[in-house]
Amino acid sequence: MQNFYQKIATPKTIRIIVTILELVSIALAIIYQSEITLIFLPVVSLLFISSWSSSLFNYDKGNEIFSSTSSGMILGLVLIFSNPLSKQILTRYFSEQSPALLANILRHVSLFSFFTILIAIIYAFVISKGLSLRFSGVKNKLITLPVSIFLISGCYLIFNYSQFYGQGLKTLIWRQNGQLYLGLLNFFLITLLYLIIQIIFNRFWYANTSFVMLMLIWSYANFAKISARDEPIIGSDLGLIKSLPDIIKMVNVKIVLLLLVGLIILIIGSAFMQRHFLKGKIYNLPTRIILLFASGFILYGFAQTENQLNLIAWKNQKPTNDNIFFTALNNSGFHAHPESLEYSSNKFGPVVTFFGTVIIKTMDKPNNYNKKSIDNITQKYQALATQINKTRENNSLNSQTVIYVLSESYADPRMVPSVKLSKNPIPYEQKIERTNTSGLMYSSGYGGGTANIEFEALTGLSMNNFDPSLVTPYVFLVPKVSNLPVITDYFKTKNAIHPYTGTTYNRTTVFKKFGFQHFYNFNGNKLSYTKKIGKSQYVSDDSAYKQLLKQVNSTKKGQFIQLSTMQNHMPYTPGTYAKNEYKATGRLTNYSLKKVESYSQGLNYTDQALKKLIGRVSKMKKHVTIVWYGDHLPGLYDGPIVAGKNATKYDNRLHQTNYFIYSNFKHQPLSHTKVVSPNMFTPMVFQQTNTKVSPYIALLTEINRYVPAAERNKFMNSNGQYIPKNSLSEKSKKFLQDYKLIQYDITAGKQYSLKNKNFIK
Repeated sequence: MQNFYQKIATPKTIRIIVTILELVSIALAIIYQSEITLIFLPVVSLLFISSWSSSLFNYDKGNEIFSSTSSGMILGLVLIFSNPLSKQILTRYFSEQSPALLANILRHVSLFSFFTILIAIIYAFVISKGLSLRFSGVKNKLITLPVSIFLISGCYLIFNYSQFYGQGLKTLIWRQNGQLYLGLLNFFLITLLYLIIQIIFNRFWYANTSFVMLMLIWSYANFAKISARDEPIIGSDLGLIKSLPDIIKMVNVKIVLLLLVGLIILIIGSAFMQRHFLKGKIYNLPTRIILLFASGFILYGFAQTENQLNLIAWKNQKPTNDNIFFTALNNSGFHAHPESLEYSSNKFGPVVTFFGTVIIKTMDKPNNYNKKSIDNITQKYQALATQINKTRENNSLNSQTVIYVLSESYADPRMVPSVKLSKNPIPYEQKIERTNTSGLMYSSGYGGGTANIEFEALTGLSMNNFDPSLVTPYVFLVPKVSNLPVITDYFKTKNAIHPYTGTTYNRTTVFKKFGFQHFYNFNGNKLSYTKKIGKSQYVSDDSAYKQLLKQVNSTKKGQFIQLSTMQNHMPYTPGTYAKNEYKATGRLTNYSLKKVESYSQGLNYTDQALKKLIGRVSKMKKHVTIVWYGDHLPGLYDGPIVAGKNATKYDNRLHQTNYFIYSNFKHQPLSHTKVVSPNMFTPMVFQQTNTKVSPYIALLTEINRYVPAAERNKFMNSNGQYIPKNSLSEKSKKFLQDYKLIQYDITAGKQYSLKNKNFIK
């Protein structure tokens, strides 16, 4: 094997192979004009530069022509292909921009290209020297540095491109043109991560392989999540590793298999290389300790500083930090945008955004938090509960049947600006809305966030009060906090249904802690109804509602049931259903419109199933109340109407779903219901069923009366428009302050309020 390698892996052979690759890459770029070549070309070009520049160290006169030719090609190739923006800017972008912006972009492109050329030439000389020494039989480790740089650069380009693959490079230009220092900062953080992996393994090829494997998996996961939810991979996603098998089922299986094959090849290759080349340890023990401490300290410093900046931005305050990490972030052009991880990742880079989410905090301690202030609040709302209960007839919800139906990704497409359908896909649901308590639900998510919305609905706690780093309470809050308030507290019989796997978002553990006696799902208590429609990979809503009715009829007594459906979950592939009766128009891409049509057909199937469900419930003698809501819009809208300035202009519309509260007995529809957040459903149920409240529900009742819609640190009025917090009345602000104190006390404080056993129940 060694002799074979020496015969084949000569400088001449390598140059020929790399030259062929370079020519093929250029041909593909010209013929197909594929955006992926903007990543492939720089990588191959760098190989081309390195291999041909090795002739600069060969003083054989026969190689002078090759030397001068390759040196000349270096500058042209690097200038054209090393900057992923150049081709797009030259061919697509300039005609749409002002001369001033054009000059600004050119200035940054020129600066970036200059440094790229300089670095590439130095890189080429170093790797060429290493190759020359290696092929001369001289043992050296000079080649390890350029190999490391090459791997870091290549993986960084792939990861950065994963951020924009689903959005197009025009988005990359719009968001990141001129962000040279932010690019360097992202690259620096990736380099530190590489160094830590190298320190841990302390073997050159094993470390490199592990790094490449990590970055490939990270890049694909980032691409898949952005495509599905318009949100990048963040620190808290690491907590979902237990749900990996279920998550893989939601993405393209062929790509996953291809990725696995690639990883296996990398592992085999690294074992071979480690055995034959650059064997031995990289660092001695003292060096490893120093480098590990330094790298870890820097990464932690950036993560901690970003976390603080996110919180400051969340509170609409000005930053006062003056440490070296704040200075670096500030000088690079970073500005925290915790309300939109997608915007932050696009604008400031996926690596910077990721490290800003690895430190998770529940809530900051309010200034006036102490036992006395909490005691005052509990007494205040005990008195209010007593007052409310004077007009309430029912002593408890326990004798009634209350059902929360989270309808996955349900939202009328026609609420999205410019989108029109050939006919109404949800006539029955709209009929129910007209005659019952109903309106719009202000959702914290877009394309995802189901578990958080479900958490708010079940607990009455608000995501708006938590630190922005706490992005998944099911994973990072519920397991470590006891005695959270849950609507199940008011029932003796409580069951949950989710026609999918129960481990997703840690639901199995969470629901057990919430007191659910049975959880019907694919890997828990067996589901009786699991039919699907057409080519859909998910259980139909018709089957889910049959399972629900079976549970309702399982007892003559009252009970609480949580149903989270799956039928309308992504992807919305055209052709999922055998027939499609809907045509969509609007300022969206053609493919997006096709997905809207498929999605609309799914909504109509939901509407038909809903009609049968309500028909059955309406004939029941026992009192049944259904809270039915869409958790968020589907992440399928792509086009001019939801991009650029329009994304900001119509942000409120992209966070509004349909909801209604239906009771099969005589009741008065509620007021203050035009726009609500999901944490308001429980006090609304108490009000609609005319049931007496606890002090905690009394507090939520007042929040629902004065500030019913608040998410993402934004408040929404009854018309669905955002309003600034300072426009709220003093009474509203006071109720919000009480709410925040109680939420802190329960989730992050000493739970003074729960020492009063009657506060929740």
